[in-house]
Amino acid sequence: MEYIKDLVDYLNGYVWSTAMLVFVIGSCIYFSVVLRFTQVRNLKDMVRNLVSNQSSESGISTFSSFWTTMAARVGVGNIAGVAVAIYMGGPGAVFWMWVTAILLAAISFTECSLGQLYKIRVDGQYRGGAYYCAENGLGWKWFGILFAGVTVVVMVILMPGVQANMISEGLNHSLGVAPWLTGLVGAVLLGAIILGGIKRISKFAAILVPLKVGLFLLLTIVVLIVHAHAIPTMFAWIFSAAFNQGSVFGGMMGSAVTMGIRRATFASGAGMGEETPAAAAAETAHPVGQGLANSFGIYMDIVVCTCTALMILVTDCFNTATGYIGAGSSKMAELAASGQNGVVYTQEAVGTIMPDSGAVIVGVLVILFAFTTILSYYYQAETAVAYLCYGDSRKKLRKGIIFGMKILVLLVYFFFSTIASSVAWATADLGCGLMVWLNVFMLWFLFPKAVAMLKDYEEQRKAGKTPFFDPDKVGIKNVDLWKEINKDKIAAVREINKDKSVISRSGEAYLGQNV
Repeated sequence: MEYIKDLVDYLNGYVWSTAMLVFVIGSCIYFSVVLRFTQVRNLKDMVRNLVSNQSSESGISTFSSFWTTMAARVGVGNIAGVAVAIYMGGPGAVFWMWVTAILLAAISFTECSLGQLYKIRVDGQYRGGAYYCAENGLGWKWFGILFAGVTVVVMVILMPGVQANMISEGLNHSLGVAPWLTGLVGAVLLGAIILGGIKRISKFAAILVPLKVGLFLLLTIVVLIVHAHAIPTMFAWIFSAAFNQGSVFGGMMGSAVTMGIRRATFASGAGMGEETPAAAAAETAHPVGQGLANSFGIYMDIVVCTCTALMILVTDCFNTATGYIGAGSSKMAELAASGQNGVVYTQEAVGTIMPDSGAVIVGVLVILFAFTTILSYYYQAETAVAYLCYGDSRKKLRKGIIFGMKILVLLVYFFFSTIASSVAWATADLGCGLMVWLNVFMLWFLFPKAVAMLKDYEEQRKAGKTPFFDPDKVGIKNVDLWKEINKDKIAAVREINKDKSVISRSGEAYLGQNV
């Protein structure tokens, strides 16, 4: 395991280099400016589209798609990942996490809109993803195959490990449950859900994700009320440390920026392309509507991340890599000596108000957060396999591979439940970074189409119409499915335009005769 960790850390040094940070933030800023900060301007439309319950035999509702996407976003990265960011970058990492999240919403909007645009029907269900965008939008089938292959490896092997590991670690810390037992029970439950396909996964997510988010928000409010006297100090730490000010956390700005960007990207999933399969699965009249709805999830995701940060900081239950040891819990010195961080910080923070049950409550929440995230990861891998084995002639092969992949996911879940958390986090970061490099690179070439779609959407909104997408009007090719989806609306508009043309020509003829 130590050899594997050293190898993965070595690779992460290249994947998460300074070039990556410049690439991601530069893309975020450029997209935000060109889209005129649609992630801020269109907040009202985000919510309006979010509550749509339109669905069909082929597609799930926008609401279900949103929560399926949130299942991936709201995971242990929001709890353990934020704690790790504070350990490595100090309280200032929280500020840079906020800034990055707002900018990442522009990329989220872009990739979700494009995922909808280039979706197709496979086995009676909508399928979409970065690989479909690459092939149908750019003609890069080779890139689509590459991305789909990387997606399968990342979503089946690299990314789920940290979720499984945090479940076993949380239960072991709070209840003393053996990791192997947690892994076995979790694998059985996971199998019962993923065998039901996207319909069962989306229904499960639509129920469980709002529940876990609501419980976490409530817990944060209680902790903040009890420790209200420390709130001013907490915010002073966040803002001063973000700019290398103050004697306690001064000198950590570089790590704060790096960890803020890294954790915001990992927690939100924006830029990875992990959102697009669930976004593409929705039934909607215009790709931009789904893009807006799903990008709203960035804000919800960062709220959950903020909840973790506020609880840890306001209770002073955190340490830093530079030697700061929190005084909020008697265990902080012991944790500093062992180098342990992550979920345990949040457990100790909640333990300040509920000494006997705090660790257990956080442990249960970690299970909910991690479990739904793994479900979403699996669906993304299944969608990638559907792309790689597309066509009626490969239907039997496709179904066989998907079934085998389901078994592999369960084995991976059990394996990562029993190993060191440092290995799990390193592999997850590697998977996240690989997908960000590939996906954002492709988005630069497809971005003009997202801009054109947004313009069309906003023009229809401004005219007081309910937007629908006509690819011929926008001038986008290789998206014939949309002509089928909106055929009645497209036909109605063309009929109206035809009548207007006839009336216009009749009027001109009448004037000509009288002249």
